[in-house]
Amino acid sequence: MTETESRAQDREVGGQSVSDTERISLDLCAGLGGFSSAFEDAENWRVVTVDIEEEFDSDICADVLDLRPADLPAADVVLASPPCTTFSKACPVEKYWIPGTKEPDHPKTRKHITLTHHVVGLIKAIAPDYWFLENPVGRMRWILGQPAGTVSYCQYGKDVMKPTDLWGNHPQGFEYRWCGYADDCHKSNTHGGCANTEDPYPRDPAERAKVPYELSESILQAVEGRQEQQTLSAVVDGGNARSVDANTDRTGENR
Repeated sequence: MTETESRAQDREVGGQSVSDTERISLDLCAGLGGFSSAFEDAENWRVVTVDIEEEFDSDICADVLDLRPADLPAADVVLASPPCTTFSKACPVEKYWIPGTKEPDHPKTRKHITLTHHVVGLIKAIAPDYWFLENPVGRMRWILGQPAGTVSYCQYGKDVMKPTDLWGNHPQGFEYRWCGYADDCHKSNTHGGCANTEDPYPRDPAERAKVPYELSESILQAVEGRQEQQTLSAVVDGGNARSVDANTDRTGENR
């Protein structure tokens, strides 16, 4: 049995059966669920959200640090949004880090670093077809290295630029939409200076952290488009979808 066929078998998620025609998107540190919102609206996708806060009414309400691979579904796509508080450029470096170094100087920083590594470990154990981990451009690069690509939220329907890094294994051809700080497609720029002091960001931290629907939709389209290409190639080649080279296209410029 191939890995693809194995994933297609019925699975139990949160006590409910997942049919062999459904694929699973797992959203870790989901918050308001923006990262997986397009998958929620898509046919033949089941979204499983995980968050520590009860207010978000996640499918699994738990501290991700307490979870093991066996606690999670065999997802086809994993999306993850570790807390950005200690990594974001919006926060003074000296508050959470030893100045002049890349060493943490606060319990919250150390916990967020541990959480990030644990999230990546869970993803590797689950071994999805594709995965995306997002965080605003900042000190997460100290932990995970250079991202696969960087996007600007204003290119996905938001008023703010919010440069955001994306790590992971992404479908070939996924487009990283980016703009410049001086462009007029966003109202303000938090990281590029103080030329515009207007603050269009929501006051609610959860709303500020929410991934735009259009970015979620772009990921969904890339995933489904790539899977369709694999299936077509498999039919033509007389093989299976896994025989097609699905290496990530990492040509998006890292900024």
